[in-house]
Amino acid sequence: MPGCDKPAFAGDLDHVHEYDHDNPAAGGQTTAVGLATKCRMHHQMKTDGVFLDDQYIDATGKARQVFYTQNGATIHGYAESGDDLFPTLRDITFTDPEPPPKPPPPQPNTPESPTRRRPRLADTHARRRQERERNRKALEATGEQEARRAVEDRPPF
Repeated sequence: MPGCDKPAFAGDLDHVHEYDHDNPAAGGQTTAVGLATKCRMHHQMKTDGVFLDDQYIDATGKARQVFYTQNGATIHGYAESGDDLFPTLRDITFTDPEPPPKPPPPQPNTPESPTRRRPRLADTHARRRQERERNRKALEATGEQEARRAVEDRPPF
């Protein structure tokens, strides 16, 4: 998190995009670009919806992170991947997990039948996916060059 001074060994590995257990292809995979380190406080703040972050690989092959705050601020920067210090991290390959077996559908008019179309957590994850997609499209519209200039003009985090 930009400006956080907590030591790295006390941090959590956070899935930038929440893992979807029902549809693993929808995102949240455990990959180099899918994980980010946050201190416990910032990890909890993200989980509670105080800010939204996104992470992607740019045209140069470096991982980039973008933070969107509730007051509308956008913070761009390079993600800490550790591959500068440990180049062999680039040799790790990730594979998609097998999807879990689907349980049988609940019978109507039984206590197990759902009253919501999907759980609240799934609604939250869907909303965050939509926000990230909207933010990525806006970022592409303003141009990658502008984002790079903004990062180069600021001190490193």
